[in-house]
Amino acid sequence: MDSDNAAVELRELLTEAARVFSEYVQQSQQPSAHVSGRIQGAIANAAQPESDASMFPDAGVGSRVWDDVRDVCAGAANTWSSTFLYKLYAAPAPMGVVAETLLAVLNNNAHVTRAAPSGAAIERMVARKLAQLLGFPSEADGLTFPGGSYANLHALMTARNTRFPDVRTRGMSNVRGAVFTSAHAHYSIDKAAVAAGFGLDSVVHVPTDAVGRMDVHQLRVLMLESKARGVEPFFVNATMGTTVLGACDPIAEISHVCREFGAWLHIDGSWGGPHALFGNDPAFSVRGVHIDSFVVNPHKLLGVPLQCSFLIVRQGLSVMRRALGLGATYLFHDEQEKCRDSADLPCDVGDATLGCGRRPDAIKFWLMWRYYGTQYFTKRVAQARSTSLRLAELVRTRTSLLGRWVLVAEPASTCVCFWFVPHSLDKKRSEWGIATRRMCTHINDAGSMLLDYASVDVLDGNNVRAFPEFFRIPINSPSVSNATIDAVLHAIESAAAELYP
Repeated sequence: MDSDNAAVELRELLTEAARVFSEYVQQSQQPSAHVSGRIQGAIANAAQPESDASMFPDAGVGSRVWDDVRDVCAGAANTWSSTFLYKLYAAPAPMGVVAETLLAVLNNNAHVTRAAPSGAAIERMVARKLAQLLGFPSEADGLTFPGGSYANLHALMTARNTRFPDVRTRGMSNVRGAVFTSAHAHYSIDKAAVAAGFGLDSVVHVPTDAVGRMDVHQLRVLMLESKARGVEPFFVNATMGTTVLGACDPIAEISHVCREFGAWLHIDGSWGGPHALFGNDPAFSVRGVHIDSFVVNPHKLLGVPLQCSFLIVRQGLSVMRRALGLGATYLFHDEQEKCRDSADLPCDVGDATLGCGRRPDAIKFWLMWRYYGTQYFTKRVAQARSTSLRLAELVRTRTSLLGRWVLVAEPASTCVCFWFVPHSLDKKRSEWGIATRRMCTHINDAGSMLLDYASVDVLDGNNVRAFPEFFRIPINSPSVSNATIDAVLHAIESAAAELYP
C-alpha cells in the first residue's frame, strides 16, 4: 500500500475503467442486449459456504478484479437499454457518470462547509436557482437528500417542529396532528408520518378524481372534520406526478385550502417536478402559488445519476435549522459566522438535517447543467411528454386479432397506463389483472425488456373502485424511440398469443 503512488494507480484504474465501462454501455445499447440481468461468475457462487475464501481473499486479485466488474455488469439491470421501462428512472447521462466519479475522487462531506467548500457553494447555488424557476421568494433555499422519501421526511419533520415546537423537548405526548395526502400519493408520506411519531391513523388519504388528482372539496371536508375532533390539520402533501398515473394534484386550489387552515403545503414533485422546472404544461406550474416546500428528483426524468434529490423550502434553511438543529458545537464550529451572501444562514448546513454525513450531490446536477445547458433538460421533458402521448395514441387506436387495447386514463405527464385484454377475457374484467401480471412476467423473463404493472383505486361517482392491474410504462429516457414503443406493444401481443391462444 503505497500512498505516494495513488495518482499513478488511479490513472491506471480509471483508464481501464473507461474502457470496460464504455464497452459495457455500447453492448447494453444493442437491440439484442439482455435487460433484466443475469448473475454469473464468482457472484453466482457467492451463497455457497465454500466460496468464502475466494470471495474475500487474503491477497487481492489485482487486475483480475475486472472480471468481477464485468460479472457485476452482467448481473445488473440494464438501464442503458431503451426497453428498460421498469421504474421511474433510466440510464444516467454520460456527463453525469463523470460527475459521479468526481464525487468519489473528492470524497468530500457536505455537512460542514470547510469539508466540502465547492460542494457547499454549488448546492446553495443550484437550490436557489431551482427556487427561482419555481417562482419562490428570494429567501427560499434548499438542500440535497439521498432520495425523495428522505426529502419528504425532512419536510414533514420541519413542518411538525415548526407547528409544534415543544415536541423537540417534550416529545409527542401532547401533540395531535393530522397529515393529509392523496390516495395515490407515494407511500413515503405514510412512512414519514410513522417516523415522525404520528402513526398511520393520523394520515388521511384524500380521495382522487377519475384521473388520479386529489379531490379538493373532499380535502377541505376532511380537514374540517379533523379540526372538529381536536386534531390539527397541519400538513398537506400534494403530488406532482403520482407514482402510477403520473397525475398532478390541483396545487393552486389546494394552496387556498391550506392557507385557510394554516397548514403547511408540501409538494412531492419527486418524479413530476421537472415539468414545473423545465416544462411548459400549465397544469404543473406553481408560480404565484403559496407553497412551503417542494421536492424534486433530478435522478429520475432529468438523467442525473442516482441519487440526487432536492428539498426546496420557502422560508429558507434557517427554518430547518430551527426545527431540526441541535447545534453540536464539536462539529459545527461556525455558529456565530454568517455566509457572506446571507443574513441569517450559518454556512454549515448539516445541522439542518436529521443526519450528519452528506454527499455533495448537487455537483452532479450542476456539472450536467453546465455541460449540456438548460435546453438539454427542457428537451428531455418535452420529448418524454411527446413520446408518452404517442404511446397513448397507439394504445387508443391500435387493433389486434388477439385482443383489444384499453387506455386506463389519458397520460397527465410521462406515464402511460393500459390493459391488453385477450379476446377470451373480454367479458371477464376480474381476470384482467391476472392476465397483465402473467404477460408482464412472461416478457420480463424473456430478458429483452423490463416492463412493470400497477393498480390504483379510483373514485367512480361516490364509490371507490379498484382497477385490476394494468401495464404502467414510464417514459424517462431520450433513447425511447418510436421503434421502442412498437417493440413493446408487439411483445405484449406476442405474450398474449402464447399465454392465451
